[in-house]
Amino acid sequence: MNLIVSPTALPSLIDRAASALINARSAAEVLEARDMASVAYNTAKMAARLAKAKKAHDDLISAVFRTQADALEIEAGAKRRLADEYDAAQERGEIKSNGGDRTVQLPNSEDVGLSRREIHEARAIRDAEVEEPGIVHRVISEAVSAGEEPTRAKITKAVKAKRTRGPRFEAPQESQHDRDLRALIGVWDSACETARQEFLETVA
Repeated sequence: MNLIVSPTALPSLIDRAASALINARSAAEVLEARDMASVAYNTAKMAARLAKAKKAHDDLISAVFRTQADALEIEAGAKRRLADEYDAAQERGEIKSNGGDRTVQLPNSEDVGLSRREIHEARAIRDAEVEEPGIVHRVISEAVSAGEEPTRAKITKAVKAKRTRGPRFEAPQESQHDRDLRALIGVWDSACETARQEFLETVA
């Protein structure tokens, strides 16, 4: 939804989007809350650009940025809910999953109003929040505090950085004993029964 509303309606729209998300009981209602937040974000973004172009007072620009940040946080929260709802629907067999039975006609992401890109983005935000709770709030709050515009791009960058870093896994060092034991077990498993028996008699 790319509609733009009057900037004067932003506070009301933010409140409606927040309330819609809190009270959402279905994926469709969560999607509606996301769309309302998206409209508020796009409107605030345009208002911020106009304010800058007119060299408005910093306080006015900061107020618009805070509204934009509120819209972003609601939108991100809705995306996290959508990721959970979509994954749960796949587990219940209500939506087609990758590698599923192709003979069963199930709706896919587009059928329920979400593109694959949107599902991927929603899951990425959800997973980043699970790993680092509050990451979205931190990113947009830091932007506003620094006098910068809070944007979706900043959230995407932070989420991608979180996924790229991730917990590093270092394989444990294998000792000579472990390597020899693994080799012996491999030979034993591949040997025939008579060879095993003769070996046991030899080393007995």
